[in-house]
Amino acid sequence: MTDQGREASLELLARFTDEWLNGHDREALDQICHPDIAYHWGALGDGRGVDGLAALEEAARVAFPDMRVQTDWVLADGDHVARRSIVTGTHRGAWFGIAPTGRRATWAAMEGYRIRDGRIAVQWLVDDWASALSQGGRLSPIG
Repeated sequence: MTDQGREASLELLARFTDEWLNGHDREALDQICHPDIAYHWGALGDGRGVDGLAALEEAARVAFPDMRVQTDWVLADGDHVARRSIVTGTHRGAWFGIAPTGRRATWAAMEGYRIRDGRIAVQWLVDDWASALSQGGRLSPIG
């Protein structure tokens, strides 16, 4: 991958974070992602299409309405980008059947992206929900 291609991929992911994840700009999501994006969200399931991706993210925002995503580190290679994010939010809505606690939580997320034609075509996401929910006192740590 050229330095220019790597920079373009990193800029695209920064826009995804700033404009969609933290800015909630649906128009930006439509510009940044392929209409038929494939998403793989672990326990929350897999799907295709920007509308489905937006619906999952909106459901997470109901549970954690002040959720913010910050990049810890990011790597780009070819058409793939990998990132570790730190996510913060206050548990104000039901999540995984667990009633809101009103407590603030911080957790890590591992993400992978495939870029095609200058847009995100595939997203893999694994959030550490066990950590987030245990901070709210609703899930006991193992050990």
